[in-house]
Amino acid sequence: MRTRLRSAALLLAFTLVGAGLLGCDQGGTSPPMTAEEARPQIIESASGLQGAAATFEQTPLARLSEAMMTSGSEGKTVSPWGKALTSGLGAVLDTTGGDFNYDASTGVYVWNPDTQAWRQERPADSLILRFPESPDAPSNNATFTLSRYETQSVPILGPTEEVPTRVGASLSVDSTEVFALDLKDVSFMSIFGIPKSFSLDITADSHITADSLTYTTSLKDSQGRTYEFRDDLRNNGQLVTATTATVDLSPDGAGGDGTTLGHVEGTTQVGQDLAIRYTADVGTPSAFEDASADEINNRVSVDVLLQGNQVATLRYDGSAEQIIVEYTDGTTEPLSDLLREIGVPGGAS
Repeated sequence: MRTRLRSAALLLAFTLVGAGLLGCDQGGTSPPMTAEEARPQIIESASGLQGAAATFEQTPLARLSEAMMTSGSEGKTVSPWGKALTSGLGAVLDTTGGDFNYDASTGVYVWNPDTQAWRQERPADSLILRFPESPDAPSNNATFTLSRYETQSVPILGPTEEVPTRVGASLSVDSTEVFALDLKDVSFMSIFGIPKSFSLDITADSHITADSLTYTTSLKDSQGRTYEFRDDLRNNGQLVTATTATVDLSPDGAGGDGTTLGHVEGTTQVGQDLAIRYTADVGTPSAFEDASADEINNRVSVDVLLQGNQVATLRYDGSAEQIIVEYTDGTTEPLSDLLREIGVPGGAS
């Protein structure tokens, strides 16, 4: 129960951040919409999410991901082909001490389908893997390049882990780059062990058509105790979602270490008309463990807007243990039902 309450509180504040459902507050004096009026407009305004998903499905990265998985009675699992590729890397990459050693693993490695193993073709300054795009591909037509990889030892709730701080990676198919990732400017809170700054840029292209997805996100420590988060997802240059949020740390934590989370607020915009505006007073990491549904709803506020006019709110229903959409006319429905209509796989509950 504690885990469900804590998860619900976080979902109320962040469930649609990055998945998208928000817009700019433009004011207006239109009369309140009924659920019957608002619901189809919400779904239509979020249609760009389905368009972005369709574009991603056309990319070689999506096809490769699908080939790496297989469906079974227990859901999606790694396919035999995917398992052979990934497990075979253990024989050629350096993981001394349990951590990936990039400098000791660089080189060009080629997959041999006959022996079901990787072999080093030659030394290189980067880690380069050449393999088939799918089990049926006639040759090693895909190339993954890890051109930069740096880590930092970070205490994460006790144990120290090696966490990537600089990563440059790309995927090419038939000599055409179809995916690129650039992670940099990563730093961490000394006690929490979570990022206080980072910058991430991702591009995924369709290879056959000109369709392209771009995603950028960043977190910046602007005033020592205030953190600014931004992200932007575009499909062929058109805005799909964009988020702007701030997180403030409390002046003094419960233990006097100054690391207690304070106020969180932000807005995520989807397309031109739909927005979700949220605020939360978080407190200590364990603040929601024993919180009641009323306490959660009093500390977390999530409003859904269409063209700047509020049409619904999200709240946690303790008896049903799920997040509810409550429209301005009093009509309610599970958030998971609305998300399924929008096209978010599995919804959220």
